[in-house]
Amino acid sequence: MPLTPATRTLASQIVYQIFPERFAIGGGLAGEAKLADPAYDVPGAGRRAWTDSPVHKPYGQQFYGGDLDGIREHLDDLAELGVTAVYLTPIFTAPSNHKYDATGFDAIDPMFGGEPALERLLEALHARGMKLILDTVLNHVSDRHPWFLAARDGDPRFRAFFTFPPTGGHDHWKGSAYMPELNLANEAVLDLLYRRPDSLVQRWLARGIDGWRFDVAQDVGLKVAEDLGAIIRARFPEAWLIGEVFGFGGSWVASGRGYHGTMNYYFGTALLAWLNGELGAVQMNRAVMDAREGCGLPGLLNSWTILSSHDTPRLASTLGGPARVRLALLAQATLPGVPMLYYGEEVGMTGGPDPDNRRPMPWDPALWDRDLRAWVKRLLAIRQGSPALRYGDIRVLGDRLPGNALVFLRFTEQPGEAALVVLNDADEPLRTRLLLPYSHGYDGVPLRDALGGAGDLQVQAGSVLLDVAPHSGAIFEPFEPFDHYRYFKARNRR
Repeated sequence: MPLTPATRTLASQIVYQIFPERFAIGGGLAGEAKLADPAYDVPGAGRRAWTDSPVHKPYGQQFYGGDLDGIREHLDDLAELGVTAVYLTPIFTAPSNHKYDATGFDAIDPMFGGEPALERLLEALHARGMKLILDTVLNHVSDRHPWFLAARDGDPRFRAFFTFPPTGGHDHWKGSAYMPELNLANEAVLDLLYRRPDSLVQRWLARGIDGWRFDVAQDVGLKVAEDLGAIIRARFPEAWLIGEVFGFGGSWVASGRGYHGTMNYYFGTALLAWLNGELGAVQMNRAVMDAREGCGLPGLLNSWTILSSHDTPRLASTLGGPARVRLALLAQATLPGVPMLYYGEEVGMTGGPDPDNRRPMPWDPALWDRDLRAWVKRLLAIRQGSPALRYGDIRVLGDRLPGNALVFLRFTEQPGEAALVVLNDADEPLRTRLLLPYSHGYDGVPLRDALGGAGDLQVQAGSVLLDVAPHSGAIFEPFEPFDHYRYFKARNRR
């Protein structure tokens, strides 16, 4: 079945994740001046210099002063890199730096500049043709949220918004009593979250944001996800709905009724484990096949291919050396799904588990890995120039090869729109003949490595002879070598 235009549009994005508190301070303010704002007068607040380590308790109360105007002032840097969509972790009012403990959904936190700053950011993004994805939690709120305060005081309407077991206390997320879980079986709660036109989800879409990333999506449940998807698609057909699923995304996207995609931690887990030697090539190639089969093509294409996030260690601190970092980024740019870059990965930021992975962005270019940034920019440009890499289907081929390689073919229904991707993480060159089960891989078609590292190939009766160096990769794309002959004739197009 042909892909819809909406699927192709979403699949053609490049997402850049920002933790707003740590990206940049706008308006020319220094950290000390910004942190003097009364917005930071919250219990236990620690005010930190931009270069300080974030590893101080309580972790959620350490503030550096990043805001939405700071993001807006660096949009040209992101556009130059190739980014087309910005995803922000929560920006609604909350006492923490991460804002996953919302005290309200009607206002942008004054730490970030309030609603005027969001309007300025939206205008600047849309002027550049870029999207804005916001983050929210449908599963829980802060114990300082007015709903929970009313429930705790005995208001029967709001008490039904939460679960208070007979044994005492209240249900809350993973042992965090300050984040009480909402009762999503309560129709009134769903009305306020996403069903009504003035609900949380619909209100901000109507204000101009382009989509949502839903935190702890598995806790929300499949039924709610599908109800949400149906309602939002009817009013906002172009809105992007992404669920955070720390695992295999199949059931969450395969039906096409719930989220458009997930944060594809499954790919991220597989890639990092493979490049760290914890998985062999058989499981790595099989993981890609499983995702294609379990998610369906639209669900996989509209998911975010991630290697790191605010919840995981940074890439440079996870993999053993720059060669494997480059291979991981190559895989991210070429596997089906939307590449999602966590801020600073393009310049080689390091950091262990949360909160060390949430260090402030260094804006001194002398601290950047410029070669890595150039590599990321090049990969994204290659991806955006290839219909096959943006929204093509996939056929995994590395499962039939010796050695330690991930190999796959991306292709659309149109002849000539294809890319053969080879990632060789072995200590030896990958030199072997590869059968190419692709109907438009005509005999004699030449293939050129878009990265320039490997020599040209030529299709020979449905096969190619690979020669890829150790710990390197290639993106082989077909090209027309003759002036008066075309391999990919218009009469073969659909």
